[in-house]
Amino acid sequence: MKLRYPYESKSSLEFGYIPTIKLSLQVKSPKGYIPFIFLLDTGADVTSLPASAAEKLGIDLDQCPEKPMSGFEGITIMVYKSEIKIKFNKKTFRIPCVFNPNDDVPILLGRARILDRFNIFLDGENKEITFEEL
Repeated sequence: MKLRYPYESKSSLEFGYIPTIKLSLQVKSPKGYIPFIFLLDTGADVTSLPASAAEKLGIDLDQCPEKPMSGFEGITIMVYKSEIKIKFNKKTFRIPCVFNPNDDVPILLGRARILDRFNIFLDGENKEITFEEL
């Protein structure tokens, strides 16, 4: 299975245009699969969602263990550790995730249980990314 997604460009005053990769993935909820737009972040250890997404996914954060996590800026916050089931094309699998109490955070697709399932090819010339299942 090969999946291709186009790059998008994000404008930055400091760095000009920066390629970004957004993926629309289906996430399992009690009402079936619902779409979420994930920003691919190969610098993130784990997938991260705002805490407000947990209710939509039927995840009770009171039942999730809290753990400290630090990000790019070195600030440590407490997050809720869980798992979500995603549909990547027609394949479904579980990935670890954390729910961030700050709702102003982007939805990030991190490396855990993603990079070990796919070869990922970045094609700068054609401005696309290809996921090839292992």
